[in-house]
Amino acid sequence: MYKYSGILIHHHLDSQLLTKKQISMKNIFKIFILGATLSFTACSESDALINQVLDNVDTESGAVLRTLVDFPDLVTATNPANNVINSSIEVQQGNGSFVPDFKEVNVYVQVFNDQDLIEPLLTPDGVDLGEQYWTTFDASQFVIASNGLPRTDISLVVQDVLDLYNAGGATPGVPSFMAIRFEIVMNDGRTFSADDVGVTISGGIYFNSPFFFKVIFLPI
Repeated sequence: MYKYSGILIHHHLDSQLLTKKQISMKNIFKIFILGATLSFTACSESDALINQVLDNVDTESGAVLRTLVDFPDLVTATNPANNVINSSIEVQQGNGSFVPDFKEVNVYVQVFNDQDLIEPLLTPDGVDLGEQYWTTFDASQFVIASNGLPRTDISLVVQDVLDLYNAGGATPGVPSFMAIRFEIVMNDGRTFSADDVGVTISGGIYFNSPFFFKVIFLPI
């Protein structure tokens, strides 16, 4: 009886071990299926993002300006540490051509009294000077990068903005806020700027092409 019971007990333990192995194998299989599903989902989402990006570009003739180096949060007029905005930009034509047919990239700026860019800087007479032309980067200044697209390093001198508004009779306060807008001019005369791109392009992880930046401005 004891041996028989031992056999039964041993058999019962073997059954438990087998059951645990079966459960373990089932769990492994479930994990494998889950991993494969997540991988497929991730690929699908990635493909969807790419499709969404492409949908936000005029694939026939549009142009996109990629910002490769982030703009600073704060600039001053005279402090050597932050009185020049240095960045790098790249132009890509919407149809994917490696040599976009563009003429130049213009830069405009407007100074505001508030961070929400609602109250523009006015002259003592209450005149809004509006958006001011800052500078132009000609297509000849761009070089073809390793990805086959034209890019260039840019430097924007902050003192120029102060001079523009002082010449118009307006004196920026401390602090002020600069709204900086880029515009691509094509050789056929068409222009592309902040109003011509969707959210995926303007804030997307790849394009990062807002054409528009807000920077805290200390005119000192």
